[in-house]
Amino acid sequence: MRSVAEFLTMAATFDEQARSAREPSLKKRYADIAECYRLLAAERQRLIAEGAIQSEMSVNRSSGCEKTAS
Repeated sequence: MRSVAEFLTMAATFDEQARSAREPSLKKRYADIAECYRLLAAERQRLIAEGAIQSEMSVNRSSGCEKTAS
């Protein structure tokens, strides 16, 4: 499952593609896809806030996967 940050990164990627596209139909399609990723990020953030799912950091901590400094 993707994180909120990953969804927002994908949104930014498609926003950039929409800005650089010359074809109006592609411009709109890329902008629509970017909006979909923002909606996914918002929904995931809402679910985390409500406690319905764990945040990525909580999952990593509970599984012992947090990064340690070397």
